[in-house]
Amino acid sequence: MYIRINLLPQDLRPKRTLIRLDVKAVLAVCAVAAAVGLVVWTMYLQRELGTLNAEAVQLRTEQASLKDIVALQKDVENLRKKVTERVEIIRRLTGESDLRFDMLRHINGIIPENLWLMGINEMSQSDRVAFAIEGMSYSKKDISRFLNGLQRYRNFSTVALESITPSPLEIRDAFQFIVRVELKTPEQETDGAAPGKTAKTAKK
Repeated sequence: MYIRINLLPQDLRPKRTLIRLDVKAVLAVCAVAAAVGLVVWTMYLQRELGTLNAEAVQLRTEQASLKDIVALQKDVENLRKKVTERVEIIRRLTGESDLRFDMLRHINGIIPENLWLMGINEMSQSDRVAFAIEGMSYSKKDISRFLNGLQRYRNFSTVALESITPSPLEIRDAFQFIVRVELKTPEQETDGAAPGKTAKTAKK
């Protein structure tokens, strides 16, 4: 058994390192750590990607559901519009029917004894409802009385004597006449406008 004895002075002796590093081993450890870190990071990214894909699928599902809701809402709005239009048509027709009935009842109540009607025809106009009342009487005074009665109807905006001519078919003196009346518009009904005056008056 041999014992190695270093007889060199302390200053001349080679310095000894406490830890000897193996460069290859260190590089290998770093490579393994980097590989492990890369795997862990890849797994994290895959998990996040899966979460994002799930959220994207959920968003697409919600979007499709919202499209169905929007389409349903449009259908509901269209149906509501159609119902409103039909209700308005029914209301207008019913209202006009009631108004015509009330007008005829008023006319029937003001006809003088020596005057009779031959027809009431509705005249087509753009924004107004007008009627031509054709009749006959033996007295212009009765025609004037009839016109005054028409003026008292609250829903007439205009009462005008269009024509008055002798009747060639009667032995007695008789006169055929045409009176044009117009119903009030909704604006006139709101304003409470008074019935219009006759454009012409019959004189005896």
